[in-house]
Amino acid sequence: MISTDFRQLRHFVVLAHTLNYRKAAEQLHMAQPPLSASIRRLEERLGVQLFERDRRGTALTAAGLLALPHAEQALHHAQAFATAAQAAAVGERGHLHIGFVGSTTYELLPRLVQLVRERLPQVELELTESPSSDLCAMLRQGALHAALLRYPVTVAQGLNLQPLHEDSLIAAVPAGHALAARKRVALAELQGQPFIQYSPTQVPGLHALIEAACQRAGFQPRSQQHATQAQTILSLVQAGLGVALVPAAMARTATHGVHFLPLNDVGHMSATGVALAWEPERDTPLTQRFRELLMQALPGWAL
Repeated sequence: MISTDFRQLRHFVVLAHTLNYRKAAEQLHMAQPPLSASIRRLEERLGVQLFERDRRGTALTAAGLLALPHAEQALHHAQAFATAAQAAAVGERGHLHIGFVGSTTYELLPRLVQLVRERLPQVELELTESPSSDLCAMLRQGALHAALLRYPVTVAQGLNLQPLHEDSLIAAVPAGHALAARKRVALAELQGQPFIQYSPTQVPGLHALIEAACQRAGFQPRSQQHATQAQTILSLVQAGLGVALVPAAMARTATHGVHFLPLNDVGHMSATGVALAWEPERDTPLTQRFRELLMQALPGWAL
């Protein structure tokens, strides 16, 4: 296998296009004698004459003419290699796999996708929806680069979390419920109602938060059904199977047959929200760049 310097290939290509040593040397920002020496070394290394030189000037030989497109292609790939490596090193190119919980699809996730497309156009974005507990496991396994979690999260050991915005719990009741005509309710007024709860195994953080809020209000929620996604919970509320506590962000969605009621007596005890999580040992320039852009954009987003 013959080793060829990419610098020599560039010298060959420029001279092949100009067929003039003086002009080629000027384009290459070098003196003419070193260019002649470079071409001579290239021909000696290949054992092939690439140029014919006589009193009429310089011309490509048949071998040089045939080799020219391959030399141009080699230089193109070398430049593409350098560009890709440099872009990846500063976090502007590559594959970014982001996990998310369902409640982020209404506002945060669409804006995040738009942000990546506008600011990181050479990044291939892959999205995966799953409960927070599964997303944490995927981060630790290296299957995700980052994830949008609903906190509090009870299984985030070893992960870094950056809160993005805070939310609170809100009551969801069927449209025909006795409390549906109210504008606000006290959490204690839901005592005795059948609850549609988050799964204690799949969404342990929100499940524990709701249990604690109800206990502070003086009762233990009577769980009728369990579900993983907030939209599924709202569908069960709509069907009249019970009431639920969900993140207030869900009230911004058009959910026919469900009435949302702010709670007036739980305050910070019902605090929830969305956080960006990542595994610090698997951090890359791309994930760092992504976090920087996300945090820069957040102040301009009305979350």
